[in-house]
Amino acid sequence: MANGSSEGGLPPFNLSYFNMVYTCEYMGASVCSKGFFRADHPLMHPLPLLLFELGIVLLVNAVIQILLRPFKQPRFVSDMLTGILLGPSIIEHFSRHELYASLFRGKQSIIIDILELLSLIYFTFLVAVRTDLGVIRTSGRLAWVIGITASVLPVALAVPTSHFLGKSYADLSLSLDTLSVLQATTSFQVTSVLLEDLKLLNSEIGRLALSSSLISNLFGMIFKIGSATLSRVLYIGIGAEDLVLSEISRLVLIGVTIYFLRPIIFWFMRKIPEGGSINESHVITITVMLFGMSLASEVLGLQAYFGAMILGFAVPAGPPLGSGLTRKLNLVFLALLLPSYIIDAGRHVNVALIKGRSFGPAEVIILLAYLGKLGACVVPAKLFRMPYQDSFALGLILCSQGFFDVMLFKRALRFTILSEELYSVLTIMAVVHAAIATPIISYLYNPSKRYVNYQRRTIQHCRRDAEFRILTCIHEEESVFSIMNLLKASYPSRESPLGIYVLDIMKLDGREHPVFINHQFHRCLLSNSTRTARIISAFRHYEFLHIGMVRNQYFTTITPYASMHDDICTLALQKNTNLLIVPFQKLESKALRGVKRNLLEKSPCSIGFLVDKRIVTYFGIEKLNESKFHVCVIYTGGPDSREALAYGTRMAEYPDTRLTVVRLIAEDEFIIDLMDAKLDLKAITELSNLCSYMNRIEYKEVYVKDGAEVSRVLLSLNEDYDFILVGRRVDKESPLVSGLIEWDNYDEELGIIGDMIASPDMKSNASVLVLQQQTTVEDLIPKGKI
Repeated sequence: MANGSSEGGLPPFNLSYFNMVYTCEYMGASVCSKGFFRADHPLMHPLPLLLFELGIVLLVNAVIQILLRPFKQPRFVSDMLTGILLGPSIIEHFSRHELYASLFRGKQSIIIDILELLSLIYFTFLVAVRTDLGVIRTSGRLAWVIGITASVLPVALAVPTSHFLGKSYADLSLSLDTLSVLQATTSFQVTSVLLEDLKLLNSEIGRLALSSSLISNLFGMIFKIGSATLSRVLYIGIGAEDLVLSEISRLVLIGVTIYFLRPIIFWFMRKIPEGGSINESHVITITVMLFGMSLASEVLGLQAYFGAMILGFAVPAGPPLGSGLTRKLNLVFLALLLPSYIIDAGRHVNVALIKGRSFGPAEVIILLAYLGKLGACVVPAKLFRMPYQDSFALGLILCSQGFFDVMLFKRALRFTILSEELYSVLTIMAVVHAAIATPIISYLYNPSKRYVNYQRRTIQHCRRDAEFRILTCIHEEESVFSIMNLLKASYPSRESPLGIYVLDIMKLDGREHPVFINHQFHRCLLSNSTRTARIISAFRHYEFLHIGMVRNQYFTTITPYASMHDDICTLALQKNTNLLIVPFQKLESKALRGVKRNLLEKSPCSIGFLVDKRIVTYFGIEKLNESKFHVCVIYTGGPDSREALAYGTRMAEYPDTRLTVVRLIAEDEFIIDLMDAKLDLKAITELSNLCSYMNRIEYKEVYVKDGAEVSRVLLSLNEDYDFILVGRRVDKESPLVSGLIEWDNYDEELGIIGDMIASPDMKSNASVLVLQQQTTVEDLIPKGKI
């Protein structure tokens, strides 16, 4: 503190260093307020001002997100618009300069500056934790070509242009060089966040974009380190000896992480039981490591985020450690650090500072960098015969900028190698590009379009002498038993074998890359130490007992719930399955229900939700004829009911299976769709022919007036059925659901009839299979145009 005296004590003084203003005052009078009633303005002190700013940011951000939601804007756009609205571009323009300076400059900004730096450390660490570097080894040729090209071509266009323009704009030379480096590189972190916002993480283009951006980011990081080293030599005057020591210290830090910290982290993982979660001691230890690595980076002359990034790469992605850390640290990041980052990033965006003299050359470099990235994606993608729309969407994804890029812009501004004017230009252009590109990407690439097809992939249209292909999705191990019994009841035979594709679905947690594993390449998996291994072992045993009649394949997908349906539908499409079986539970999360609603809408084959009201344990019966089932089909008419009937008659082909078909007929029903009525009549006629020579099939017709009578008929089913099959969809205008359709307390995934049968009020404890027949292009055409 400066020496001297004056009235009221020592006068404060200001120190400007690295583009940050520091104020020296008495601690008690600086940080906290004495209170409004003691003639002290609370917002003139950092702590009350921080609380006020955080509240304003969260409120404004929520309003902007609601307003931008119909336009499919990513979170980055709403966050940055919040910062800009609370920055000098708006507040200072519509208020007195002294008021803005008193609130957002000087000592009031110290805590925000510190939290902004912490947000960079946490953000880098969390993204690194979720990053699986092993993806680089498994990336295909196209990903390597695009990744390398996207790291070379923008640099080749932007950097020489910045040097050329620097000769005409000598005062902007350093800022233009920095701008060209920042614009020419691709951030893997940004690509991952954007794909997550677009729900494209596990799509074909999403996987390619992630792999390409990770490869490009690796080469870009090497280029940035070399560029930073050269800048320190040319502009700061650091000697060769200091540079050598700096790079040696970087290698030492990496070595300590690999050979000391990483073994400790893996020791932690071995202590966590399967299915368990990390405890507070794990989080505290990793946090101490994080701060220690960041401090070591600063002491050695490196940036704090470098140590955080190296430590993050050392933490294994996914459960239990990576996912646990992500869940626990995300709360701190989203609630405190991200709002602070928004405030600090927007505080330095000032539209009034942008002048035409510097805006022109900056835009030329930005445009060349964008075109370089776009060309580096589109040209190789087309050479590998990717469609124009997909290749252009891929280029827009890799061109996008986000949080991590703005953090690097802010870091360059802090070290005065980028002017505040060009920082404003870069940040605004990043927001504008994201706002324009994101809706275009959503329009160009819609993965669900490929699921609608012209071929019938249903139970009803599956030939009896062909393989019956079923895809089963397993989210909980307990559902394996009920699926086993359904497969046994499906009557596999040598003439009509079952092709079973078992997909273990897991939520992506604690990692950036979705994972799709084909276990046909891992046939040696015999241990029951993991849940996937136990599931595979159970189905292998079932296959062994039915050699020549059952053929299994096993897969695992680890992906976000928002896009999990893409992996399921893609596998069903590739394997040409006839039926998708998904276990259903009443008490499921909204995210898991969302997956099932997406499957209903986009499944490329028929889909059935299996509700197991009593788990009939699979005992590994040696002889097929020891399995006896009693199956009931509730027939209400329509394609879904015909699908349920087709499945029931297939089960009835087995000599020890009894089939009961209950057809509900409305007394006053008016036929609206003549074609559908003919198909129903044909299905019932074929069933009657079967009944004439198969006494194991029983057909009943029950006439009802309205939904109340339907409910009484269903609740009276008290026979010892093993399975009840029912179609999901019923015409809302049908008298069968009159009075029931207004009941809004049923599960839409099951339909109103299916939900009623699956309810605990039913006397029968049979497992319920609710079926929806596949929708083809023909079904989507209005009936009058067929």
